[in-house]
Amino acid sequence: MMVKKDQTGSLKWDLDTPALILDLDVVEQNLGTMQAFLKSTTAALRPHVKTYKALPELVKLQQRAGVTGFTCSKLSEAEVLASIGVKDILIANQIVGDYKISRLVKLADQVEIKVAVDSLANAEALSRAAVQQSVEIGVLIEVNIGHNRCGVDSGESSINLARFLDRAPGLKFLGLMGYDGHCTLKSSAQEREGLSMKANALLVKTKQKLVEAGFPVQIVSASGTFTYAYAAKFEEITEIQAGTYLLMDTAFRDAGVTDFGLAMSVLTTVISRPSYPEAKSLAIIDIGRKGISPQLGLPEVRYPVGAKVFSLSQEHGRVDLSKAGKDLKVADKLELWVRDINGTLMLFDRIFVVRGEIVQDVWTVPICGVST
Repeated sequence: MMVKKDQTGSLKWDLDTPALILDLDVVEQNLGTMQAFLKSTTAALRPHVKTYKALPELVKLQQRAGVTGFTCSKLSEAEVLASIGVKDILIANQIVGDYKISRLVKLADQVEIKVAVDSLANAEALSRAAVQQSVEIGVLIEVNIGHNRCGVDSGESSINLARFLDRAPGLKFLGLMGYDGHCTLKSSAQEREGLSMKANALLVKTKQKLVEAGFPVQIVSASGTFTYAYAAKFEEITEIQAGTYLLMDTAFRDAGVTDFGLAMSVLTTVISRPSYPEAKSLAIIDIGRKGISPQLGLPEVRYPVGAKVFSLSQEHGRVDLSKAGKDLKVADKLELWVRDINGTLMLFDRIFVVRGEIVQDVWTVPICGVST
Protein backbone atom coordinates (compact mmCIF):
# COMPACT_ATOMS: atom_id res chain seq x y z
CA MET A 1 0.00 0.00 0.00
CA MET A 2 1.29 3.46 -0.91
CA VAL A 3 1.78 5.58 2.21
CA LYS A 4 0.45 9.12 1.90
CA LYS A 5 2.94 11.90 2.41
CA ASP A 6 1.29 12.95 5.70
CA GLN A 7 0.68 9.26 6.58
CA THR A 8 -2.91 9.82 7.68
CA GLY A 9 -5.29 7.30 6.20
CA SER A 10 -2.58 4.64 5.91
CA LEU A 11 -2.42 1.33 7.76
CA LYS A 12 -0.29 1.46 10.87
CA TRP A 13 1.57 -1.59 9.55
CA ASP A 14 2.89 0.54 6.68
CA LEU A 15 4.64 3.02 8.96
CA ASP A 16 8.41 3.27 9.10
CA THR A 17 9.75 1.96 12.40
CA PRO A 18 10.22 2.33 15.27
CA ALA A 19 6.87 4.10 15.50
CA LEU A 20 4.94 5.06 18.64
CA ILE A 21 1.25 4.19 18.22
CA LEU A 22 -1.66 5.65 20.20
CA ASP A 23 -5.12 4.06 20.09
CA LEU A 24 -7.52 6.99 20.41
CA ASP A 25 -10.54 4.78 21.10
CA VAL A 26 -8.85 3.37 24.21
CA VAL A 27 -7.77 6.84 25.38
CA GLU A 28 -11.38 8.05 25.21
CA GLN A 29 -12.60 4.97 27.07
CA ASN A 30 -10.02 5.52 29.83
CA LEU A 31 -11.04 9.14 30.29
CA GLY A 32 -14.69 8.13 30.46
CA THR A 33 -13.96 5.46 33.05
CA MET A 34 -12.08 7.89 35.32
CA GLN A 35 -14.68 10.62 35.05
CA ALA A 36 -17.55 8.21 35.69
CA PHE A 37 -15.86 7.03 38.87
CA LEU A 38 -15.12 10.50 40.20
CA LYS A 39 -18.72 11.66 39.67
CA SER A 40 -19.65 9.66 42.76
CA THR A 41 -16.97 11.36 44.89
CA THR A 42 -16.16 14.86 46.11
CA ALA A 43 -12.85 14.92 44.21
CA ALA A 44 -12.27 16.53 40.82
CA LEU A 45 -9.83 15.24 38.23
CA ARG A 46 -6.68 17.35 37.86
CA PRO A 47 -4.78 15.19 35.35
CA HIS A 48 -1.01 14.96 35.55
CA VAL A 49 0.51 15.71 32.14
CA LYS A 50 4.07 14.53 32.84
CA THR A 51 3.31 11.13 31.32
CA TYR A 52 2.74 12.61 27.87
CA LYS A 53 4.87 15.76 28.16
CA ALA A 54 1.82 18.08 28.13
CA LEU A 55 0.91 16.92 24.62
CA PRO A 56 -1.63 19.58 23.53
CA GLU A 57 -3.98 17.16 21.78
CA LEU A 58 -4.40 15.04 24.92
CA VAL A 59 -4.85 18.12 27.08
CA LYS A 60 -7.54 19.47 24.75
CA LEU A 61 -9.27 16.09 24.63
CA GLN A 62 -9.66 16.23 28.41
CA GLN A 63 -10.74 19.87 28.28
CA ARG A 64 -13.54 18.96 25.88
CA ALA A 65 -14.67 16.42 28.47
CA GLY A 66 -14.90 19.15 31.12
CA VAL A 67 -11.47 19.11 32.78
CA THR A 68 -10.25 22.63 33.63
CA GLY A 69 -7.21 22.28 35.92
CA PHE A 70 -4.06 20.32 35.11
CA THR A 71 -0.99 19.10 37.03
CA CYS A 72 2.58 19.03 35.76
CA SER A 73 6.08 18.39 37.10
CA LYS A 74 8.17 20.93 35.24
CA LEU A 75 8.09 24.54 34.14
CA SER A 76 8.46 23.46 30.51
CA GLU A 77 5.23 21.48 30.83
CA ALA A 78 3.49 24.42 32.50
CA GLU A 79 4.66 26.71 29.70
CA VAL A 80 3.15 24.39 27.10
CA LEU A 81 -0.13 24.29 29.02
CA ALA A 82 -0.23 28.08 29.23
CA SER A 83 0.55 28.42 25.51
CA ILE A 84 -2.56 26.42 24.58
CA GLY A 85 -4.87 28.34 26.88
CA VAL A 86 -4.94 26.33 30.10
CA LYS A 87 -5.56 28.83 32.90
CA ASP A 88 -5.43 26.63 36.01
CA ILE A 89 -2.03 24.94 36.41
CA LEU A 90 -0.46 23.17 39.38
CA ILE A 91 3.26 22.44 39.29
CA ALA A 92 3.42 19.57 41.77
CA ASN A 93 7.04 20.26 42.54
CA GLN A 94 9.33 22.77 44.19
CA ILE A 95 10.52 25.57 41.87
CA VAL A 96 13.94 26.64 43.12
CA GLY A 97 16.66 29.00 41.85
CA ASP A 98 16.56 32.46 40.31
CA TYR A 99 16.25 31.31 36.69
CA LYS A 100 13.34 28.95 37.27
CA ILE A 101 11.58 31.36 39.61
CA SER A 102 11.84 34.10 36.97
CA ARG A 103 10.06 31.80 34.51
CA LEU A 104 7.47 31.01 37.16
CA VAL A 105 6.58 34.64 37.83
CA LYS A 106 6.29 35.25 34.10
CA LEU A 107 3.72 32.45 33.97
CA ALA A 108 1.93 33.90 36.99
CA ASP A 109 1.32 37.03 34.94
CA GLN A 110 -0.54 34.95 32.34
CA VAL A 111 -2.37 32.16 34.20
CA GLU A 112 -3.46 30.99 37.64
CA ILE A 113 -0.29 29.17 38.64
CA LYS A 114 0.20 27.08 41.77
CA VAL A 115 3.35 25.41 43.09
CA ALA A 116 4.30 23.02 45.86
CA VAL A 117 6.36 24.41 48.74
CA ASP A 118 8.05 22.57 51.60
CA SER A 119 10.61 25.03 52.95
CA LEU A 120 10.71 28.53 54.32
CA ALA A 121 13.72 29.44 52.17
CA ASN A 122 11.90 28.58 48.95
CA ALA A 123 8.76 30.37 50.12
CA GLU A 124 10.76 33.53 50.86
CA ALA A 125 12.38 33.44 47.40
CA LEU A 126 9.00 33.01 45.71
CA SER A 127 7.55 35.87 47.72
CA ARG A 128 10.38 38.26 46.80
CA ALA A 129 10.12 37.46 43.09
CA ALA A 130 6.34 37.75 43.05
CA VAL A 131 6.45 41.16 44.74
CA GLN A 132 9.13 42.42 42.33
CA GLN A 133 6.95 41.51 39.34
CA SER A 134 3.62 42.45 40.96
CA VAL A 135 2.11 39.01 40.50
CA GLU A 136 0.52 36.44 42.80
CA ILE A 137 1.62 32.82 43.03
CA GLY A 138 -0.62 30.18 44.53
CA VAL A 139 1.13 27.82 46.93
CA LEU A 140 0.32 24.40 48.35
CA ILE A 141 2.26 22.95 51.25
CA GLU A 142 3.57 19.54 50.25
CA VAL A 143 3.20 17.09 53.11
CA ASN A 144 5.29 13.94 53.40
CA ILE A 145 2.64 11.23 53.81
CA GLY A 146 5.00 8.27 53.65
CA HIS A 147 6.74 8.50 50.29
CA ASN A 148 9.78 10.08 51.97
CA ARG A 149 10.67 12.33 49.08
CA CYS A 150 9.71 16.02 49.28
CA GLY A 151 7.36 17.40 51.89
CA VAL A 152 7.13 18.66 55.47
CA ASP A 153 5.92 16.55 58.35
CA SER A 154 2.26 16.72 59.27
CA GLY A 155 2.83 18.36 62.63
CA GLU A 156 4.27 21.68 63.72
CA SER A 157 6.33 22.12 60.54
CA SER A 158 3.21 22.36 58.39
CA ILE A 159 1.65 24.90 60.76
CA ASN A 160 4.80 27.04 60.84
CA LEU A 161 5.04 27.06 57.05
CA ALA A 162 1.33 27.86 56.70
CA ARG A 163 1.78 30.77 59.11
CA PHE A 164 4.43 32.29 56.83
CA LEU A 165 2.62 31.56 53.56
CA ASP A 166 -0.64 32.98 54.82
CA ARG A 167 0.85 36.43 55.25
CA ALA A 168 3.69 36.43 52.70
CA PRO A 169 3.26 39.18 50.10
CA GLY A 170 2.88 37.92 46.55
CA LEU A 171 1.82 34.45 47.67
CA LYS A 172 -1.64 32.99 48.11
CA PHE A 173 -1.86 30.04 50.47
CA LEU A 174 -4.38 27.61 48.98
CA GLY A 175 -3.93 24.30 50.77
CA LEU A 176 -2.07 21.01 50.80
CA MET A 177 -0.64 18.39 48.49
CA GLY A 178 0.52 14.87 49.25
CA TYR A 179 1.67 11.97 47.09
CA ASP A 180 1.36 8.35 48.18
CA GLY A 181 4.04 7.18 45.76
CA HIS A 182 5.18 4.45 48.14
CA CYS A 183 1.85 2.74 47.37
CA THR A 184 2.60 2.22 43.67
CA LEU A 185 5.05 -0.26 42.18
CA LYS A 186 6.84 -0.67 45.50
CA SER A 187 3.78 -2.21 47.12
CA SER A 188 1.70 -5.28 46.32
CA ALA A 189 -1.86 -4.92 45.09
CA GLN A 190 -3.01 -6.64 48.30
CA GLU A 191 -1.41 -4.09 50.64
CA ARG A 192 -1.93 -1.00 48.48
CA GLU A 193 -5.34 0.02 49.77
CA GLY A 194 -4.29 -0.09 53.43
CA LEU A 195 -1.09 1.86 52.77
CA SER A 196 -2.88 4.48 50.69
CA MET A 197 -5.70 4.96 53.16
CA LYS A 198 -3.16 5.43 55.97
CA ALA A 199 -1.15 7.92 53.92
CA ASN A 200 -4.10 10.01 52.81
CA ALA A 201 -5.58 9.98 56.30
CA LEU A 202 -2.37 11.72 57.36
CA LEU A 203 -2.94 14.38 54.69
CA VAL A 204 -6.52 14.89 55.87
CA LYS A 205 -5.33 15.10 59.48
CA THR A 206 -2.87 17.81 58.46
CA LYS A 207 -5.71 19.78 56.91
CA GLN A 208 -7.70 19.50 60.12
CA LYS A 209 -4.74 20.78 62.15
CA LEU A 210 -4.33 23.79 59.89
CA VAL A 211 -8.03 24.61 59.98
CA GLU A 212 -8.02 24.36 63.77
CA ALA A 213 -5.05 26.74 63.80
CA GLY A 214 -7.06 29.25 61.77
CA PHE A 215 -5.67 28.70 58.28
CA PRO A 216 -8.14 28.21 55.40
CA VAL A 217 -7.48 25.13 53.29
CA GLN A 218 -9.26 25.31 49.94
CA ILE A 219 -7.38 22.56 48.12
CA VAL A 220 -6.23 19.10 49.16
CA SER A 221 -4.55 17.59 46.09
CA ALA A 222 -3.45 13.98 46.14
CA SER A 223 -2.94 10.54 44.68
CA GLY A 224 -2.38 9.15 41.20
CA THR A 225 -3.48 6.31 38.94
CA PHE A 226 -2.49 3.55 41.39
CA THR A 227 -4.47 4.88 44.34
CA TYR A 228 -7.16 7.22 42.98
CA ALA A 229 -10.00 4.97 44.15
CA TYR A 230 -8.71 4.96 47.74
CA ALA A 231 -7.85 8.66 48.03
CA ALA A 232 -11.23 9.65 46.63
CA LYS A 233 -12.93 7.99 49.61
CA PHE A 234 -11.88 10.98 51.73
CA GLU A 235 -14.35 13.84 51.40
CA GLU A 236 -11.61 16.30 52.36
CA ILE A 237 -9.53 15.45 49.27
CA THR A 238 -10.63 17.87 46.57
CA GLU A 239 -8.65 16.68 43.54
CA ILE A 240 -6.92 13.62 42.13
CA GLN A 241 -3.66 13.97 40.15
CA ALA A 242 -3.96 10.79 38.05
CA GLY A 243 -1.98 10.87 34.81
CA THR A 244 -0.89 7.42 33.62
CA TYR A 245 -4.51 6.20 33.58
CA LEU A 246 -5.08 7.92 30.23
CA LEU A 247 -2.50 5.88 28.29
CA MET A 248 -1.51 3.08 30.68
CA ASP A 249 1.30 0.54 30.37
CA THR A 250 1.87 -3.11 31.22
CA ALA A 251 3.78 -2.28 34.43
CA PHE A 252 0.67 -0.62 35.90
CA ARG A 253 -1.60 -3.34 34.55
CA ASP A 254 0.53 -6.15 35.98
CA ALA A 255 0.66 -4.37 39.34
CA GLY A 256 -3.11 -4.49 39.61
CA VAL A 257 -4.47 -1.40 37.82
CA THR A 258 -7.01 -3.10 35.59
CA ASP A 259 -9.73 -0.47 35.16
CA PHE A 260 -8.04 1.13 32.16
CA GLY A 261 -6.99 -0.21 28.78
CA LEU A 262 -3.55 -0.16 27.15
CA ALA A 263 -3.55 2.67 24.63
CA MET A 264 0.09 2.84 23.55
CA SER A 265 2.30 0.46 21.63
CA VAL A 266 5.46 0.54 19.53
CA LEU A 267 5.72 -0.83 16.01
CA THR A 268 9.06 -2.40 15.14
CA THR A 269 10.58 -4.33 12.22
CA VAL A 270 12.52 -7.57 11.93
CA ILE A 271 15.93 -6.59 10.52
CA SER A 272 17.65 -9.97 10.81
CA ARG A 273 16.92 -13.71 11.13
CA PRO A 274 20.42 -14.95 11.95
CA SER A 275 21.44 -18.37 10.61
CA TYR A 276 24.16 -19.35 13.09
CA PRO A 277 23.38 -22.52 15.11
CA GLU A 278 22.45 -20.72 18.33
CA ALA A 279 19.99 -18.51 16.46
CA LYS A 280 17.13 -20.94 16.05
CA SER A 281 13.83 -19.04 16.46
CA LEU A 282 15.73 -15.76 16.95
CA ALA A 283 14.61 -12.51 15.36
CA ILE A 284 16.42 -9.19 15.68
CA ILE A 285 14.25 -6.05 15.70
CA ASP A 286 15.08 -2.39 15.08
CA ILE A 287 14.43 -1.07 18.57
CA GLY A 288 16.45 -1.18 21.75
CA ARG A 289 16.82 0.73 25.00
CA LYS A 290 17.04 4.04 23.12
CA GLY A 291 13.54 3.53 21.76
CA ILE A 292 11.59 1.74 24.47
CA SER A 293 12.29 2.05 28.18
CA PRO A 294 13.29 -1.19 29.93
CA GLN A 295 13.42 0.45 33.37
CA LEU A 296 10.33 -1.42 34.58
CA GLY A 297 10.99 -4.57 32.58
CA LEU A 298 11.02 -5.78 29.00
CA PRO A 299 8.14 -5.01 26.63
CA GLU A 300 5.44 -7.56 25.95
CA VAL A 301 4.76 -8.55 22.34
CA ARG A 302 1.22 -7.68 21.26
CA TYR A 303 1.67 -9.17 17.78
CA PRO A 304 2.42 -11.89 16.94
CA VAL A 305 1.00 -13.59 20.03
CA GLY A 306 3.52 -15.89 21.71
CA ALA A 307 6.64 -14.05 20.58
CA LYS A 308 8.82 -12.84 23.44
CA VAL A 309 11.38 -10.04 23.74
CA PHE A 310 14.19 -11.38 25.92
CA SER A 311 16.93 -8.79 25.46
CA LEU A 312 17.38 -5.14 24.54
CA SER A 313 20.69 -3.52 23.64
CA GLN A 314 21.08 0.11 22.58
CA GLU A 315 19.53 -0.12 19.10
CA HIS A 316 18.53 -3.79 18.80
CA GLY A 317 16.07 -6.17 20.39
CA ARG A 318 16.19 -9.96 20.53
CA VAL A 319 12.91 -11.83 20.11
CA ASP A 320 12.22 -15.52 20.68
CA LEU A 321 9.75 -16.81 18.08
CA SER A 322 9.72 -20.43 19.28
CA LYS A 323 6.18 -20.09 20.69
CA ALA A 324 4.89 -17.46 18.29
CA GLY A 325 1.73 -18.19 16.36
CA LYS A 326 3.37 -16.83 13.23
CA ASP A 327 6.87 -17.16 11.86
CA LEU A 328 8.43 -13.89 10.81
CA LYS A 329 10.87 -13.02 8.06
CA VAL A 330 13.09 -10.00 7.50
CA ALA A 331 11.01 -6.81 7.01
CA ASP A 332 7.97 -8.20 8.87
CA LYS A 333 6.53 -6.05 11.65
CA LEU A 334 5.93 -6.70 15.34
CA GLU A 335 3.88 -4.63 17.77
CA LEU A 336 5.05 -4.22 21.37
CA TRP A 337 3.01 -3.05 24.33
CA VAL A 338 4.77 -0.25 26.20
CA ARG A 339 6.02 -1.38 29.61
CA ASP A 340 7.02 2.05 30.96
CA ILE A 341 4.95 4.82 29.39
CA ASN A 342 6.74 7.67 31.20
CA GLY A 343 10.15 6.46 30.14
CA THR A 344 9.18 5.57 26.57
CA LEU A 345 7.07 8.46 25.29
CA MET A 346 9.83 10.99 26.00
CA LEU A 347 12.09 9.11 23.55
CA PHE A 348 9.86 9.93 20.56
CA ASP A 349 9.22 13.22 18.79
CA ARG A 350 5.95 12.11 17.18
CA ILE A 351 3.00 9.86 17.87
CA PHE A 352 0.88 8.08 15.26
CA VAL A 353 -2.76 8.22 16.33
CA VAL A 354 -4.96 5.35 15.17
CA ARG A 355 -8.52 4.15 15.32
CA GLY A 356 -8.49 0.46 14.65
CA GLU A 357 -5.49 0.03 12.35
CA ILE A 358 -5.90 3.28 10.38
CA VAL A 359 -3.68 6.29 11.08
CA GLN A 360 -5.94 9.26 11.89
CA ASP A 361 -3.33 11.87 12.77
CA VAL A 362 0.32 12.47 13.62
CA TRP A 363 1.00 14.42 16.82
CA THR A 364 4.28 16.17 17.59
CA VAL A 365 5.60 15.84 21.14
CA PRO A 366 6.28 19.50 22.04
CA ILE A 367 9.04 19.13 24.65
CA CYS A 368 10.55 15.76 23.78
CA GLY A 369 13.64 15.28 25.96
CA VAL A 370 13.32 18.66 27.73
CA SER A 371 14.37 18.31 31.37
CA THR A 372 13.60 21.78 32.76
